Amino acid sequence: MMKHISYYLWIGFLFVQMSAWGQSTVKKEYILVNDSITVDLPEVFVKAEHPLVKVSEGKLQYDIPNLVKDKPVATAFDVMGELPGVQKEEDKISIIGTTSTAILINGRKSSMTVEQLIELLKSTSSSKVRQIDVMYSTPPRFGVKGASINIVIENDKSLKDVLKGEISLTGEQGYFFSPSGQASLSYIGKNYSADISYSASCNRGRQEEDMFAQPTVNGQLYDIKQDDWYNFVSLSHNIRGAFDFDLKNKDRLSVSYTGRFYDPDKISRRGASTDFAGIKRVETELKLSGASDMHNARIDYVSHKGFNAGMDYTFYKNNDIQHLVNDFEKEDEQAISTLSFQRVQRGNLYINDSRKLEKEWVLNYGAEASLSDTHNESSQSIDMEVAAEGTFRLKQKDYSVGGFIGFTKQFGKKISLDASVSLQYYKASVDSAGKKKTLWNRVSFFPQLNFTYKVNPSGMLMLSFSSDKSYPSYWMTTPNTYYMNVYSSMIGNPDLKPQLSYSMQLNYIFKSKYVFGLFTNIQPDKIQQMTYQHHDELRSVFQTVNMDIYNMYGAVAVIPFRPFDFMSSRLTLMGCAIHNKGALYDISFDRKKLFGRAELNNTFYLTKDRNLSLELRGYCISPVIQGLYDIDLIYNVSAGLTWTFAKKKMRLTVRGNDLFEGANPVTHVDEQGQKSRMKLWQDSRNVTLTLRYSFGGYKEKKAKEVDTSRLGTGI
Repeated sequence: MMKHISYYLWIGFLFVQMSAWGQSTVKKEYILVNDSITVDLPEVFVKAEHPLVKVSEGKLQYDIPNLVKDKPVATAFDVMGELPGVQKEEDKISIIGTTSTAILINGRKSSMTVEQLIELLKSTSSSKVRQIDVMYSTPPRFGVKGASINIVIENDKSLKDVLKGEISLTGEQGYFFSPSGQASLSYIGKNYSADISYSASCNRGRQEEDMFAQPTVNGQLYDIKQDDWYNFVSLSHNIRGAFDFDLKNKDRLSVSYTGRFYDPDKISRRGASTDFAGIKRVETELKLSGASDMHNARIDYVSHKGFNAGMDYTFYKNNDIQHLVNDFEKEDEQAISTLSFQRVQRGNLYINDSRKLEKEWVLNYGAEASLSDTHNESSQSIDMEVAAEGTFRLKQKDYSVGGFIGFTKQFGKKISLDASVSLQYYKASVDSAGKKKTLWNRVSFFPQLNFTYKVNPSGMLMLSFSSDKSYPSYWMTTPNTYYMNVYSSMIGNPDLKPQLSYSMQLNYIFKSKYVFGLFTNIQPDKIQQMTYQHHDELRSVFQTVNMDIYNMYGAVAVIPFRPFDFMSSRLTLMGCAIHNKGALYDISFDRKKLFGRAELNNTFYLTKDRNLSLELRGYCISPVIQGLYDIDLIYNVSAGLTWTFAKKKMRLTVRGNDLFEGANPVTHVDEQGQKSRMKLWQDSRNVTLTLRYSFGGYKEKKAKEVDTSRLGTGI
């Protein structure tokens, strides 16, 4: 698959992609969300709020069909952006106040990467989602640690022997036109169900970058101005099949397959004009192409007695080709060619069980083991001669084994507790030309806690603590070098370590709809990409490193309100203090900053029966820091119109995204001789139109996704 290399900026809970082409028995309490229902009786109007979310065992459980029925959402990915306290920026989903957010499908993490999971959610209709659980601290029996969003799809067992389906077509007009489509079929029998879907999308776009740098090389100050553009195109196909079997003893067996394929014939192009003031001007042209295949198979067994076991296997293959030409004025050209290859095989096995003890105590325990085998290769030449810095062949093996034990307990009618501790051993080693190196070899404890206290009939206090780790991608730890133009390149870091995360949230739900919270996030060895200007040559590199300190402390408020009967609104406010400390080559930094974020979502019901609605939303983020970067104010205003007709079988959605192009970031670096400014124009302002047709009273079940966050060569 052809891709572009990107470097990512995490601005607290802001996710910015900088193009640089180159992972019971517990009683349930209800929280009422402001969604009015009017019942017309003879001379009487009864008006009430529908309970769209409830609290159960430390989880916020949202009733999705009622939450989004009047919203301009077309896919499961759009649905997550409608959840209170959940932030959706570009292709990133996060729970406000947490360090990272995992996505679960039907209660379990898959071995797909984050990118592949997001693409699957984008190709999945919003009508398939029955419920979403938001967990600030996920119990280890779900297969992940830290915060998570669990997307639940359930078949309607009351409909037997019925074939249902859905067809959807979407067109997105930005700088270019990008069409996509999907088709789904579902059949529910007496003791089994089948779900099959296919989607295809042609994604085209353009990005531009204006960069000004003033590096000091060998004591002399230089001025460099660079204009960069990137036109990308990709054609992808998604295939998914899921089958559930209800056994006679009420146990359930689930089998699923997911495939994703990128067309190798699509070629993306990039160009740059680099002006070294008073010296020379260099024109750069490059072509990018490639293909990737991903296959994932999963089998899961759930016993009616609480026992759960399963296995998961992923195979991924990626080939990328880059050909770059630097044209020096009236001088010879420089040609750089790079061929990259990656193959990943990864397996995962898990076993969980729970036991009911005396006095309503519930004991939870389980074990998990995983193994991955990765081949990374790169062949690079400069002017037809082998370039050693970009040529390598590596074999990486990752091992992980661990277990957990915990309990849940309801104390009376007001207090519930879910606590656990996990012990995990994880190791990674690399073999390069017979020379072996250990990347990491650790044993870590990961505690988890969810505590809820019912203050009064309409108030709930929730305390969560979680700990987790995140791995760098397989390609990040290779000694790769990719040239983006004559001045900038991207290099790997074989010394990268996994990052640890410790997060605590205290939330109070007031009058059953207002949420006020405090949070603390500590991330030792935070994985962060930054840029560095060399002092001995005119060259800038992007490299990912581990920071020493990445701490954040903040407060958040979610305030829903209804100023008029035809209007529903939600205001989200967040204030943060951030502390970054680390080193990049010979540059050490220790920086602190206060910043804030405000978001307002409004839905207007344009007709009495609410078959026509308008959504207007916007957010603003004050200037912040990210390692060495200073990032200017960012804002986004978007709108969407939804029309449901033909007895609710047809749904037309029109969305306008980033209408004023305020989401394009401007970054600065001015630290200890490092000085640069980059303004990114990305194809974020666009209009999308989606037409969806459902037949047979269609309700479909969603498949589990595969974690692919560490796959890919990054080209």
